[in-house]
Amino acid sequence: MRGLVLFALVLGVFGWWSGWFSSDSLSAATKTDAPASGRPDEAMRPLGEVLPPPPTPSGAGQPPQEPLDANAARPPAPGLDDVLVRLKERTPAAIGDAWAAVATCRAADKQRLLDAMGKPGDDFPSLLAALGPHNAFVHSPEGRGVAQQAIAVVNSMPDADALDAGTKLLERMVAGRILQADQAARAFVDEALRHHRIRVDRHLCDPANVTGARSYTIARGDSLAKIAKKMRAEKLLVEEGMLAILNRIHNPNTIKVGQKIKIPVAPLHVVVEKRSFAMLVYLGDQLIRVYWIGHGENDRTPVTEFTVDVKQPKPDWTAPDGQVYAYGHPKNILGEYFIRLLHDTYTGFGIHGTPYPDTICTMSSHGCIRMYKDDIDEVFRLVPRGAKVVVRATESLR
Repeated sequence: MRGLVLFALVLGVFGWWSGWFSSDSLSAATKTDAPASGRPDEAMRPLGEVLPPPPTPSGAGQPPQEPLDANAARPPAPGLDDVLVRLKERTPAAIGDAWAAVATCRAADKQRLLDAMGKPGDDFPSLLAALGPHNAFVHSPEGRGVAQQAIAVVNSMPDADALDAGTKLLERMVAGRILQADQAARAFVDEALRHHRIRVDRHLCDPANVTGARSYTIARGDSLAKIAKKMRAEKLLVEEGMLAILNRIHNPNTIKVGQKIKIPVAPLHVVVEKRSFAMLVYLGDQLIRVYWIGHGENDRTPVTEFTVDVKQPKPDWTAPDGQVYAYGHPKNILGEYFIRLLHDTYTGFGIHGTPYPDTICTMSSHGCIRMYKDDIDEVFRLVPRGAKVVVRATESLR
């Protein structure tokens, strides 16, 4: 009898172990995500995307998402008394911690903190300093109120000064945590960006404004594609779509001989803030675009610097089982475009669209950066090959 019991226990342990190995280890080892390639030397080996579930009769199926509190481990918040003591020194760190406490503490404690923080000055540097070093302030009405004062000051500035100040303010707004559920914070960033875009479109995208650029006169036989190719031969990282956007050219076929456009000399580069799910695009030091994105589950997208490599329109997709789905196939999850990111160590990362817009502002891919359809359409045209893409993970206490 004792022998039979022992034999049953051994069978149970073996069944559990083999089932775990086959369902988890093997499936994790076979996940891939890549545009299919016609030549072996062009094969891309991206880490992959989470496969969508089988379609439901209503078509409402969505890939699984992580819980909102699983985006990353939160650092411990300092105690209220500690924050109040450090506020006397007016250090940026203390101010940031105070805004984090304001967003979560009781009403009585909130008033103590606000009283200790005091009323900021009316000038932009004082208002920016009063917001702290990260974006904890966007998570409370009081913090957004101070930021709204800063926006009003920026709106009163001349265009060139407003671009610089607006860049600093928006950088602060996305430097830290913004989860998908933080609707008030995201709406506030969107509103600040709306004001900033007015100056970008009016001043930075003015062909007559050649600050940080050079003027070029359209010659017979020119096209934006030919001009971009000529500029790239001179080591300027520009492309046709970038020239169109920065010169307010809505139809590249309408350019005329003798028309003057500007060629940016300042490099365009990208910064991804993982904790706020924001992607920022700069021309030189000035911010020109902010997009909401999704990125790698379990913090899989590395904090590093990439270079934009191959840009593929209408990409095919290689599924985890090795099956290739052509562009346009219902199971192709890459959308209209794939932008490959190059790195000496990390391979297979890229930027693309998604048929699952609800996964934007979540960790839901296997490393790639996901974008809304309209946003990837613009980024594909705007960001040139060779541009730098810096990935950060700025923390803010909440």
